[in-house]
Amino acid sequence: MKKFFVSFLLAVFATGAYAQENQSRLDSLQQVVSALSSRVEDTQKAELNRAVWKDRAKYFNLGYVKQTLADRTYGGELKSDFGASLSWGKTYYLHRKPLFGMLKFGLDWSWMDINYAKFSLDAFDGETGEPLPSDVHQAEIGMQFGPSLTVNPVHRLKVGGYFRVTPSYSLLYMDETVHHHYVTFCNAGCTLAWKVVSVGVEWRWGTASYDGLKFDEDAFDEDYAEGGDAPSAGDVMDQMKVPDRKFKTSSVRFYFGFRF
Repeated sequence: MKKFFVSFLLAVFATGAYAQENQSRLDSLQQVVSALSSRVEDTQKAELNRAVWKDRAKYFNLGYVKQTLADRTYGGELKSDFGASLSWGKTYYLHRKPLFGMLKFGLDWSWMDINYAKFSLDAFDGETGEPLPSDVHQAEIGMQFGPSLTVNPVHRLKVGGYFRVTPSYSLLYMDETVHHHYVTFCNAGCTLAWKVVSVGVEWRWGTASYDGLKFDEDAFDEDYAEGGDAPSAGDVMDQMKVPDRKFKTSSVRFYFGFRF
């Protein structure tokens, strides 16, 4: 009986030791699994952060433009029949880690901003009173720069707002006259992006006094008909000049873009 009791105690002790060893192994395995899961999670977060912020900082936008051209010299305004825009650039974020895990401030630099609008001008012949409809064309090329705010509320969705200053060269063809000048436009807009695709709307405005050039063929024909000497380059430019006109341009641009 004594031997049986001793054997029973030894068996119980051995079983307890084996169970304790197995539990220790399970605990070690659980720690390894937890460490691996943590590393995988950190890697996924880092990959998502890179995909959202670093890999999607550049943009390329194609837009439809609704534009108003107001004559501040003689009065009146025109509404565009059609317009288009193109811009591309990059957002330079001011800090590496997003604030509150979702927000970043940046500086937007659009290396190229092109805008075009076509208008219809209803005019009349002063002598006959017959309608003389004509087209008005306006185009600008410039560069945008300004601050922006981007929020990443969930996964790869980004919502942004920005204000940019756009120094531009503007060209306007109206009444057989070419008007041109430097114009400082202001742009304010908001955008919604999911991965590589984005949509947005932008308001744009600017005012400037345009220089005008008009080629009067009749005046040159009269000079040659009278046997006059060929005019100098300075005389040609003087005859082509027309009084300055002040125009205000206001636009709304709806655009579809790509982030890369």
